Amino acid sequence: MHFKMLLIFCLLNGYFISLKVTAQGPYKPTWESLDSHKMPKWYDNAKIGLSMHWGVYSVPAWAPRGKGISYAEWYGSRMNEKGNPTYKYHRETYGDNFTYDDFIPKWKAENFNPTDWARFAKKMGANYIFLTSKHHDGFCLWPSKFTDRNAMKMGPKKDLLKKFFEAGRNENLKVGLYYSLLEWNNPLYTGKDVPYAGSIKADNYIDDVMIPQIKELIDLYHPDFFYFDGEWEHPEMFWKMKEVVAYFYNEAAKRNQEVFVNDRFGAGERGKHGDLFNVEYGFDKGNEGLLTHKWSYWQGIAKTFGYNQDTDQEDCMSPKQFIDKVIKGVSQNGNFDINVGPTAAGAIPDYEQYPLLKLGEWLKTNGEAIYGTQYWKVQAEGDACYTVKEDNVYAIFLKWQGTEFKLKSVKPVEGSKITMLGVSGELKWEWDETNGLTINYPSQINRPTSCSYAWSFKIKIR
Repeated sequence: MHFKMLLIFCLLNGYFISLKVTAQGPYKPTWESLDSHKMPKWYDNAKIGLSMHWGVYSVPAWAPRGKGISYAEWYGSRMNEKGNPTYKYHRETYGDNFTYDDFIPKWKAENFNPTDWARFAKKMGANYIFLTSKHHDGFCLWPSKFTDRNAMKMGPKKDLLKKFFEAGRNENLKVGLYYSLLEWNNPLYTGKDVPYAGSIKADNYIDDVMIPQIKELIDLYHPDFFYFDGEWEHPEMFWKMKEVVAYFYNEAAKRNQEVFVNDRFGAGERGKHGDLFNVEYGFDKGNEGLLTHKWSYWQGIAKTFGYNQDTDQEDCMSPKQFIDKVIKGVSQNGNFDINVGPTAAGAIPDYEQYPLLKLGEWLKTNGEAIYGTQYWKVQAEGDACYTVKEDNVYAIFLKWQGTEFKLKSVKPVEGSKITMLGVSGELKWEWDETNGLTINYPSQINRPTSCSYAWSFKIKIR
């Protein structure tokens, strides 16, 4: 029987035929094709995300404190760098013969409760979350078929990612993954004979480990996005990332799933391709300003991504500093991806929770000026930052102005209603060509208590 006739016959008679689809899908492994992929609207609207660095490095949980950034999740590398403070700390604390992999059985994740994590993300105002599936130490948080060095066979003895995805999606969060392309100690990658817990079931790192692992993550968990990292040692052709990203896009298209990837595909490739440009700990170092390509500002509350047991409250951003950065980033077309580093047991430290919960409180009143907004023709003016949504501009003042809030960049339409989020009733205003807009805030009305960091005015402009 002709195949089409057979198919029609089976459908009409209630039969089901399982066919293995081998089509490549709409995206090809070329920059021209991949660059045609569109950033999902959900991400642009979401604005706030929670990133989590958690792994074997959460056991030693140490990096030297100082003025600069000191990544505790790099412990496995820094402990072997003579002259690095971590080298001295490791030998004084654990001895000369204690290897990084000796920390693996000490990672129990005994208090891991991803539902608590997801609910915390919602409370702080996040709309998506992502977790390190594998950091540069090569330890996988899922039962990978391509290495025994994973959380099902060692350490926690459970599929941490499965529980993470289930909890996040139960709370209606988008859920994604961080994945490191390089591995510090994998002999297949480094070409060096170094201590490495777990058998190696491959001959070639890229084709037999890295690419299969990423495909494994896609097929097992259907992540909403990937943050790739660890790309800087080789060009994109070495990593074959165009093939990886095309596979991700095409598999998502089969599920009608809107996904994205960041811009870390190979040495020198950042800011060139990808749905999202990552700006990491660099917002105040020359990256301020409007980026018309969607970008995210990614940093920890403390001066690290992974948990550092020596962190002090003074190492952390205050709620005011943090909320100001969120507002500035969103006004310039950015999302804010905030990182926390849970303890080895699985608890988010209180000093990281505090400013995030304050952000959540502020967003309960001011979220209208953040979520679902776009950047305006003017991003900032004096103490105010601008966002826009439909017919309204939001002027978010980072400093309290008293009884008069002045703006020159925005002209309300005649008869416009101007309100402050969190305050009932309309505010009086006036406009003239010389002084611009003056919004009068009555002295007898107290500032809204939920807005003690920044104040949002809603102004109808058309």
